[in-house]
Amino acid sequence: EAGVSTDHLKDINEEDQLGNEGNHPAYDDHLTPAEKKYIEQRAKLDVNLLAKTSGKSHRDRIQDFNQYLANLSEHYDIPKVGPG
Repeated sequence: EAGVSTDHLKDINEEDQLGNEGNHPAYDDHLTPAEKKYIEQRAKLDVNLLAKTSGKSHRDRIQDFNQYLANLSEHYDIPKVGPG
């Protein structure tokens, strides 16, 4: 009897799995092709950005930001205009 009950449970689990495969629509079925392409492209950009930022330590990022700020002109500098 123990073998029969486990076989019955196995059949029920298989039916549940088979029933769930075709019943639920994919999350992107209602999207246009342009929207699907945008989502794919955005995912690629996110992966690239994460890979780029994960390679730097906090100290490296701070040094890069300080270098960026040092290269900016000061907002109160008088711009050089003309020969005078």
